[in-house]
This record gives sequence, structure tokens and C-alpha cells, in this order.
Amino acid sequence: IGLIPLVIYVWDFLGTFPGDLFVWTSILTSIGFIVIGFMKSYVTQTSKLKGILETLVLGLIAAGVSYFVGDLIEHLIGI
Repeated sequence: IGLIPLVIYVWDFLGTFPGDLFVWTSILTSIGFIVIGFMKSYVTQTSKLKGILETLVLGLIAAGVSYFVGDLIEHLIGI
């Protein structure tokens, strides 16, 4: 899943990506989390919706925490 956003940014670096980078990385990463959540629920034989929502929410929390930590570090070292 972590490779998905990098592919979009590398594409933009090597050429010109024809859209909003943040929007497309968010959409494609969400689709990746949906697929992972679906597969998880298939393996564990639980509700598909529950598996997808759990995975999406955990991904959103992880993204929020990493953004906050990055912002905190930026302010601490003064970049």
C-alpha cells in the first residue's frame, strides 16, 4: 500500500502527472485499503463491510499520526 503514493509522485517527477497529486494518491491508496480490507474479511470470514471499514479507519489514523509527527518535526528543526 505504501508504494501507491510513491508511484504517483515518481510519475510526476519523471514527467507531468495530469491531475492533483494529493487527490489521486488519496483515492488510489483508499482503493488499496479497500482491497486489503476485503481480502482480510474473506480470510477471517467476517463481514466484508466491517473488514473494509476497519482497514480504512486504521489507514486514516496512521496517515493522520504520520502527518502530525512530520509537522511537529518540521517545527522543531525549523525547516
